[in-house]
Amino acid sequence: MNKISTNFAIFVLFFGVAAVQAIQTRNWLMVAFWVAIGLVFLSADFKKP
Repeated sequence: MNKISTNFAIFVLFFGVAAVQAIQTRNWLMVAFWVAIGLVFLSADFKKP
């Protein structure tokens, strides 16, 4: 099994921020922004050789 990389940990962090913000503020545009930033880091994991 592959070791969890830094980019995956950053994705989880951003996704967690988005989830908390969604519960507190219902500002879905900002939630989408945080999830998108997290997905950028997650996609970087899959592009590694």
